Amino acid sequence: MTRAPQTANAFKEYPEGISQIRTILGSPVRVLPNDVPGVKYFGYLIGKGKGLEANGTYILEVVYPEDAPRATILINRGNETNRGFHTGNTVGDAMKPRYIYPSSESLEIPLSGKYEAVRMMMRLQDRFTETGGKRGAEIPDPAKAKRTMTPADGFWVYIAQYEPEQDPLSKGSAIAAIRLYKAPPFESYALHINFPPDGLPRRNLFFREEMADGVVGSNPDNQGFDDPIEYYAGKAELMRFLGMNTFAKDLLEFGANQGWDSSKFGGNRWVFQSKYPERWERIVKMVRTYDLSVLPYFEYSGSLGREGLGQQKRAEPLEGEDYTHIAWTEKGRADLTDPDTFEDFRKMLEITVVDLKDQANFLGAWLRPRSSQLPIGFSDATRQRFSEETGRGSVSREELKKEGELYDAYIAWWCAKRKNFLVQIRDYLRDAGVEDARVLYTADSSEAGRVHPADPRRGYVAENPAVWKGVDMKKDPVPLQEAIKDRWSYRAQTTPQDTWGKWEWQHAAPAQDPENYKETEGVLPTYTFNRLMTVSDPAALEAFTTPTGLAMIRHYSLNENMLRVEAGKDGKDLDPLGYFVADMERVGPYIMLPEANAMAKGNPTEIGYLASNNFNRLSPAYVRRFNAAFLSLPALPSKVIEGAASDPGIVVRRIDGGSHGVWYVVVNPGYERVGNVTLRLPDNGTVTDATTGEELATPGSPLTLDLDACQLIALRVR
Repeated sequence: MTRAPQTANAFKEYPEGISQIRTILGSPVRVLPNDVPGVKYFGYLIGKGKGLEANGTYILEVVYPEDAPRATILINRGNETNRGFHTGNTVGDAMKPRYIYPSSESLEIPLSGKYEAVRMMMRLQDRFTETGGKRGAEIPDPAKAKRTMTPADGFWVYIAQYEPEQDPLSKGSAIAAIRLYKAPPFESYALHINFPPDGLPRRNLFFREEMADGVVGSNPDNQGFDDPIEYYAGKAELMRFLGMNTFAKDLLEFGANQGWDSSKFGGNRWVFQSKYPERWERIVKMVRTYDLSVLPYFEYSGSLGREGLGQQKRAEPLEGEDYTHIAWTEKGRADLTDPDTFEDFRKMLEITVVDLKDQANFLGAWLRPRSSQLPIGFSDATRQRFSEETGRGSVSREELKKEGELYDAYIAWWCAKRKNFLVQIRDYLRDAGVEDARVLYTADSSEAGRVHPADPRRGYVAENPAVWKGVDMKKDPVPLQEAIKDRWSYRAQTTPQDTWGKWEWQHAAPAQDPENYKETEGVLPTYTFNRLMTVSDPAALEAFTTPTGLAMIRHYSLNENMLRVEAGKDGKDLDPLGYFVADMERVGPYIMLPEANAMAKGNPTEIGYLASNNFNRLSPAYVRRFNAAFLSLPALPSKVIEGAASDPGIVVRRIDGGSHGVWYVVVNPGYERVGNVTLRLPDNGTVTDATTGEELATPGSPLTLDLDACQLIALRVR
């Protein structure tokens, strides 16, 4: 263990003198005030001269008082991870982000009134920086953004917070201690999962990272790891620590090749070759050694080589040349109604999945086209296909612009073609030997997730709007129950996007149509979740449930560039800690609040996370508890058993596993611990804890459980 030093060379803050030492809950803490304008941080150099090892695994611990609502950003330069946490009724994410619409939600989460700790398992890099790099704004010292530090130098840990107006209810970051522990051997911390018996389908947990792999980017002189595969091995170990079973990696980011060899079908003529074409195959082979499944992720826009299909832009807007005002997402796009598009994507699947299928257990493929990548097209050729397949005769753009019955029929036809495209992908993978391959399709191209069906700027949501009285906000908060009753989340995902001017956002990022997949096995339209309101509508979760299950994807808000200081002394914006993104979430048992409520209100079988940078969870004990229970349940339909629990707040769902027995999902979705809950299960047999196999009750005997807040318990009866 090493504690944060107090020497002058090992401490820094911005602005100078901003932090304060206060006594909270009887102990001294360093506080960043939230009643002073501007972004702020303090940082400590830890581990210097302590014998830290490159590629060693450590636990970073930060102790804080849970005495008041607070929002805190933890920046770990030792493995370039930014992660935020918030308590009480704070919103966490920036309420006025620079590039996205916010999805702010204030909940009345209880405070423990004690000192608590967040913990981050990390693999220490070979080399790291003192601050982040430059991207879009000036940085104080470019030399400190180079990866020149080594484990012998120690590494910097920063505590930061946004401007006060970004989270007005926060009382400011308060930290009592920063500690570093050496982790035990992998075998001792890898979480054992008691999966369902062979023959029953499994559930899956996975994540995809966006602004992360620059640490093993194309410049060999400035990489964080001597061998990039060690970077990905660290992620595999983190997954096993957290109890996640599926390794997802982006192979196309905004259409660009992310580390696979395109030479088989033309190299740069077809898809611009990666600078590290061997990387994906090496990752697949490595992942297998950790007993993880593989799910490649594609932001597909058509191939983007010199002669690539995406460069041809066969999908055309109804009017104009571009779909949106975001020029850099308009570089390539494909028309999924065009047979050439399937063949183009099939080649990618052949290289990245089929050719490697014997190297690992592939689940299938995950598609998430970003805006304008797979838009609704209105070219002459597309309209001709519509005419021929529907027998309507020639259809002009002018007729479709009227947005009447013909336009509605055209959109319905396009949605059916999208489904056929995804079914083709499923069938190709299965025919090529990827057993039971499934296709996940994320139509929501936004970062934070679509939040309101008509006006994403409408406002923020609060469980108790009264606490926001007197806060200087342009709009009053929308009561949480009103947002749930109005079905914000479901309608936002299934309603065409609002647009303006000459742009066609409704066509650039077509809404999801879950009703078209209700009878389709192996193709899962993904449901966006993050806030409590997104998982509080049982009908919405049911609408997205297919014969294969329910796939849910957590969209984090990124908070990109929200530590930026605008118009510094030289007239240029300043990033005091370099380029910044971070995901924010609650901690303690409430870190699993969305997932627990999703299990109470529905039956998710696939849960994924779209992370802004290196993924992590800061309350791993609660995450491990949930994940172990979740993965012990078979991915089969569940049904609520009314009155099965003596406490009405506890939800019990039954899963019929046939000859293998019956499983029960027992969930406390609430904020408070509930003790002495008696269960009355309709199936008579021996009850075991599905996560451990421990016998809990014999046939005919009562079963009593204690459930923590936001806890999931999995039972098996035989």
